[in-house]
Amino acid sequence: MFAKMKLNRIALAVAISVGLSTAAMAQETASTIRGTVATEAGVIVAGATVTLIDTRTGSAREFETTANGTFSARGLRVGGPYTLIVAESQGSRTIEDVFINLGESANLTISLVPASAVERIVVTGSASGLITETLGPSTNFGFDDLQYQPSVDRDIKDVIQTDPRVTIDSTNSGAIQCAGGNNRGNSVTVDGVQQNDNFGLNGNGYPTERLPFPFDAIEQVDVQLAPFDVSYGGFTGCNINAVIRSGANEVFGSVFIDFANEDMQGNTIEGDNFDVAPFDEKRYGFTVGAPIIKDKLFVFAAYEKHEPTQLFDNGPEGAGFGSPISGLTVANLEEVRQIASDVYGYQVGEILTSAPEAEEKVLVKLEWLINDDHRSTLTYQNTDGNSISASGASSRSYAFNDRYYERANELTTLVASLYSNWSSDFSTEVRLASAEVKNGQKPFTSDASFGDVTIQDAFGGTDINLGADQFRQANILNYDTTNAKIAGTYITGDHEITAGFEYQAVEVFNLFVPRSQGRFIFDGLEDFRNQLADEIEYAIPASLNAADGAAEFTFENTTFYVQDKWFASDDLTLTFGLRYDTWTSDDIPVANSRFEQRYGITNAVAPDMDLIQPRIGFNYIVDSSTFVYGGLGLFSGGNPNVWLSNNYSNNGVTILGSSYERDGASAEEIAALNGANTANFLFEVPALSVSGLTGGDGAVNALDDNFEVPSIWKYNLGTQHSFDNDVLVGLDLIYSVYNDSAKTVALNAVPAGRAPDGRPIYDDFDALDADCQAGGDASRCGRSGTDYFLTNSDQDGDAFVASAFAKKRFDNGFAATVGYAFQNINDGSPMNSSTASSNYGNLSTADLAEPGIATSNYETEHRFTLQMSYVTQFIDGLDTRFSLFGSRQSGRAYSYTFDNDPGFGD
Repeated sequence: MFAKMKLNRIALAVAISVGLSTAAMAQETASTIRGTVATEAGVIVAGATVTLIDTRTGSAREFETTANGTFSARGLRVGGPYTLIVAESQGSRTIEDVFINLGESANLTISLVPASAVERIVVTGSASGLITETLGPSTNFGFDDLQYQPSVDRDIKDVIQTDPRVTIDSTNSGAIQCAGGNNRGNSVTVDGVQQNDNFGLNGNGYPTERLPFPFDAIEQVDVQLAPFDVSYGGFTGCNINAVIRSGANEVFGSVFIDFANEDMQGNTIEGDNFDVAPFDEKRYGFTVGAPIIKDKLFVFAAYEKHEPTQLFDNGPEGAGFGSPISGLTVANLEEVRQIASDVYGYQVGEILTSAPEAEEKVLVKLEWLINDDHRSTLTYQNTDGNSISASGASSRSYAFNDRYYERANELTTLVASLYSNWSSDFSTEVRLASAEVKNGQKPFTSDASFGDVTIQDAFGGTDINLGADQFRQANILNYDTTNAKIAGTYITGDHEITAGFEYQAVEVFNLFVPRSQGRFIFDGLEDFRNQLADEIEYAIPASLNAADGAAEFTFENTTFYVQDKWFASDDLTLTFGLRYDTWTSDDIPVANSRFEQRYGITNAVAPDMDLIQPRIGFNYIVDSSTFVYGGLGLFSGGNPNVWLSNNYSNNGVTILGSSYERDGASAEEIAALNGANTANFLFEVPALSVSGLTGGDGAVNALDDNFEVPSIWKYNLGTQHSFDNDVLVGLDLIYSVYNDSAKTVALNAVPAGRAPDGRPIYDDFDALDADCQAGGDASRCGRSGTDYFLTNSDQDGDAFVASAFAKKRFDNGFAATVGYAFQNINDGSPMNSSTASSNYGNLSTADLAEPGIATSNYETEHRFTLQMSYVTQFIDGLDTRFSLFGSRQSGRAYSYTFDNDPGFGD
């Protein structure tokens, strides 16, 4: 739900308010209840006995109010219901069915009644019936929200998109974009383990092909856009924090299955029919929670199996493809197949309209209630799945399925947490966690030694692709993440002091050697038949073993933070804090001496950055129907490690390369392009490709020695108000200012004049440098590629996001929520990719050297959301629920662009 909490008259009767208290790089996995006990006359009561009971496990904790009449229970399971019993000689009170949310601490002011008039107050439903005390814009989604929101893909994206500030980009693998921010700046944490795409290759933001955990295993999800609590870190977009369900004294569970096939999919768009390839898709799973030792040890387990089908749109006419390639027939492809077999001894792949995929998820969580003051959890998770991509297939090109490739990702996590209350004033949280990701990309071909082959303009302008895709010929990524956290909270008077330390190490093994088996381009079908290649490209380490091209390194992030949360009055809460992060590596990229000769700087630079991030937040309860919150703070993190990894993998020394083409070729090159001169041609590259390898001067990626970690200042002001008719409305404003934005530049690009419209023109200094032209300074020429430099932009953008919502729940079981968000996002270099070349060139600008400030790629100017639900009982005692969600939003900003000569003066 978009509202953090609904203002509820029952809750107001006991003056309960809910506030924010969440954790750091590992993020929060528990909640807190803090309270003040007073008499009916408003006099605080010291020494009152407070008993807190978790009805799910039967655990009970007892507290005694301090001289200020306060008590605090930390490290609690999220959800509920909890029962609070307050007893004292001057009176008592019992509060039942109290639910608490992830990332929030319930702040209760409990007014006692005389013993002769003992009152039991029931807060029905869930914590959504309480007032929010929050220190920043956020949205909490409880278990009911997750279960009842329509979700075809069983993904939390379908739920969190009900917040109009969160956009799911269906054109980019379902990327989550929060408040107009780059999706690569988000963080996803589950039971304290970071499960976002730490490396930065997956567009969906996950380390796996789909949601990395079983959907039904999640108890709550909290989306924080600007939490002014210093224990939050590791992101600039938003933090999506989830906590796993736990077992209870009562056995519970669920099972599900869903199924789809081609008969359930539409085949008409605006009156035009298209073919849908036959497919079957199944997904099934279960959950179970139970006591191992009643009141002491509990288990929760979840399993999910998904067997999707990937459909391929582009293929020959009459073969069942949704988007057939005009003029291409099955007979044409059979001709290519025959040539490959007869001439090269290679069996091409099949003509496929679809391919099966698979994913399996296993999760087990143990919870041990050691005693009344100590609780521990241990969570194990494994997700193993794949996806199939049709590499080289488009409206004007066809790829046999041996050119397709499989992305296989496996995630294994283990996290142990200990929550301890050492006294009524002091509590701690300790966590150790590990996450291992294995990511491989391999071509479908049954003979992986066959190179990447493209037959250009084979049939009426259609290119044909077969063999191992050049980018998948040697492509393995493994990274292990280790997290450690220790944090403590001490309560003194009206102050809650929190301090913590966290450490994260990411160990990376990255093997990426494109064209390690060769790339062969033929100019037409007859040249392919006659073994006459038009161009051959090859890349390999000096050992001629692609595995030696792997880069291995470790990035470390160390965090310290301290914060004072001051309950200045019954109505006002202030938070002041400082967070300090460092990002370092002891591993240095291999130095390229000729790079240093060219530019006077070394590429052997490892990251060494730090940042102090101050935060200030406030929450003010205006009256029983209104509260106001806001703050300001500096945020950093979430920048993909792949940007830094490029500097280790692309040093210009480790990988050697050769390339030659028929146009302007020497006699030796022409002979090499003739496959008749090479045994096992296409399985092997010509001898010239090996003898002609050049190195020490390849394309280099380097890091600016003065690089500063990008950060964002966020400013927020928000309010919520409940009208007498129980309509809840809210308004939120977020203004952000970018600092030290990342930018990639081409070092070898030099000014070469201006175009007629004033745009700067750049050229490669090889073509302009006198020493190079005269054959003098060899370091200035002969490079095989472009040298890219990761640095900070001279210009930083800003962002403004305004959002509003209104919600109403009716007595007849109907409920509705409407939301709206407006975004005005301006940034410089969007850094929308994983490689240096793409980050440099994949944008619309008049000047690639300094793109300037422009409308962001991630802006959604207007977005409207509507949620409706209806609950009734067709069978007495059994609820039936109908849910509906809809959204409407602006399209993405676009630019008119042109390449080369625009034709001025023609």
